Amino acid sequence: MWSLGVAVTVGAVAGVVLRVALRRWQPRLLPALCVLGSGWAWWRFGESPDAASWGLITWCVLTWWFAALIAVDLRCRRLPNVLTVPGAVVVPAVLVATGSAQALLGGGLLFGIYLVVHLGAPRAFGAGDVKLAWSVGSIACLGGTAGWTVAALAAPVATAVVGSIAAVCGYPGARIAHGPSMCAATLLAVAAATT
Repeated sequence: MWSLGVAVTVGAVAGVVLRVALRRWQPRLLPALCVLGSGWAWWRFGESPDAASWGLITWCVLTWWFAALIAVDLRCRRLPNVLTVPGAVVVPAVLVATGSAQALLGGGLLFGIYLVVHLGAPRAFGAGDVKLAWSVGSIACLGGTAGWTVAALAAPVATAVVGSIAAVCGYPGARIAHGPSMCAATLLAVAAATT
């Protein structure tokens, strides 16, 4: 159980460091989201025999990156290049290095879908969502075809549900951040598929 405390503490430190690094966007939720991400990664993967391995560390780093994306998108309604572009470089590099290069096909497919939608209806997805689609589509492929499909479909559905709730509550023109749905759907789909 002490390892959960370590994971949460490291997540808190990561959240504070990221919040300072991203202070331009004032992501107030970032430390809390990093703590939740670390706790979730430990709960989901920490009990495995290789708990101290790179697998758990990779999941923690992934949840911290997603936490940064979520916090900034919720605060500013945009995904800045400083967060999306490094992911578009690092995720493929890690996948190729670990022998999962085929996952890049899923990234390319989701990127293509988001790009077509963005070009046809620019208000549907922002350019940051399109850039993030490359990374989350690639990561979602680690969960196989089912994981990719769930992540690809769950994200727009979740955003539509939030938008519908906002409209019912009297905010019909509210700008809904789509990045949080993309990140959450990807994490949950891959985690469920890699049981």
